[in-house]
Amino acid sequence: MPKKPTYADLLKRIEELEAEDAARLGHVRAEYGDNGLFRTSDRYFRDVVENSPTGISILLDEKVVYRNPEQQRIFGPLAENCSPSIYERVHPDDAEKLHDLIRSTLSGQGRQAGIVIRFINLWGETTGENAMKWLHCRANLIDIQGRSAVLINMMDVTKAREVERLLNIRDRMTSLGHVTTGIAHEIRNPLSGINIYLDTADQLLQQGADSDTLREILAKIQAASSKIEAVIRRVMDFSKPSDPKLEPIDINQPIEEALGLCAVLLRKTGIEIITELAVGLPPCKADLQLIEQVILNLVTNAAEAMKGMGEGKKIKISTSQKGLRVVVSVSDSGPGVPPDLAQKIFDPFFTTKRSSTGIGLSLCQRIIQDHGGILKVSAGLLGGAEFSFTLPVNP
Repeated sequence: MPKKPTYADLLKRIEELEAEDAARLGHVRAEYGDNGLFRTSDRYFRDVVENSPTGISILLDEKVVYRNPEQQRIFGPLAENCSPSIYERVHPDDAEKLHDLIRSTLSGQGRQAGIVIRFINLWGETTGENAMKWLHCRANLIDIQGRSAVLINMMDVTKAREVERLLNIRDRMTSLGHVTTGIAHEIRNPLSGINIYLDTADQLLQQGADSDTLREILAKIQAASSKIEAVIRRVMDFSKPSDPKLEPIDINQPIEEALGLCAVLLRKTGIEIITELAVGLPPCKADLQLIEQVILNLVTNAAEAMKGMGEGKKIKISTSQKGLRVVVSVSDSGPGVPPDLAQKIFDPFFTTKRSSTGIGLSLCQRIIQDHGGILKVSAGLLGGAEFSFTLPVNP
């Protein structure tokens, strides 16, 4: 019985069938068509590659010389005698990320964990599919007739990303629900001030007050109105869905913003906030709104964990630098996380609370990983849990 070919055998078969240069490749395409490069290969190869649910492309000098049927479904068939650039219709913000993946693969840095890129789908106009597709890519180095080539596997994760986006919005709404009392309080106070100033202005007008006095009252009304507008804008910015926008930020800024949203809630529940925010930290390349979401989630989780306690409720937030990374820690004086649950709490939909969705920590972990950081939990110095994450310093 003949030996079943291995993956290495298949790659070797590709080498044997590949043309040595673009002229040879054009000749093969002219003779066999779009996938002529492999149609003379054995049946097993076609079953594995051409029927694969994963899109497979082969690149020579960052030009696409082969696409399997699934890849053609995503990108369209290769035109005759044409080897398009791999960056064609890739979202401009993701082109550099794809270039880094290809470059690191060609340099032999080993198997990569993979990246997610966005692709502008022109085929969607006729098929009714989304105009933007999300593709998870992994790359491997192969040798074709003595030339280094890159084999890229692409999986369409558009639907998964859409579900994640909707869950992200729901989690944001849940976080905002925890601090609605504080938000209402922040709006009610300046609104009450506005009403008082208006009554005062009315009385002064009846008494014939001078314009300078009235102008001073109008300035106070305007300041109170601006405060309400700022609160509403902060809530709207936090709750609206958006694509990550990585830019240099001061890590202390999203922490202060998150504490501003939940300050009243924490005071009303008798929780003492301790902050040790280091001064002069180098900027991080991050999305301010997403990091604010992580902080707010960790703080509200800590508050929930101490809900049944009487006194001694504390939450400590600190920032520091460790090498080329900034470290953010959120610890509490609650009951902590049992060792057997330390890993499970980051699993999607895992929760020990009856009213929780169980997606908060999972999304937090995903956000930090997308920023190139790590989120972990351990025992804290206050006696409860300590969640800490790292972010790389902006180069």
